[in-house]
Amino acid sequence: FRRWLHTQLLPIISSIMAPFSANATILFMAAGLLAGAQAGYAPKDAPKLPEGFCPSDTGIVTATTGECMCNWQHKDGCVGSKCQYQMGLSWYHYSCEDCKCVAEPPKVPNGRVRDIESDM
Repeated sequence: FRRWLHTQLLPIISSIMAPFSANATILFMAAGLLAGAQAGYAPKDAPKLPEGFCPSDTGIVTATTGECMCNWQHKDGCVGSKCQYQMGLSWYHYSCEDCKCVAEPPKVPNGRVRDIESDM
């Protein structure tokens, strides 16, 4: 029985399953690529932003995602409960009610940012 199984039945099963599994793999990979590509797109329409969101003197509003990109790209460039500082960018989403961008502190002659609190 084992000899018949290995010489007769397994080659038949392999010849049926190989094309099926190859096609299934290709379809699975294509579906994954399409889903991943769609996930990277920004929404088409901008959200309704609250009044006074992202003043232009401290930040710039993104076109469609409802985020305020702070002009001062520093970890202290945004203050609030949901501020983000990632990859050198300081920003917050319009859903954060207590977030705001901070103006860049004045620089001293050597080019470093002056610590305003230590001057007081």
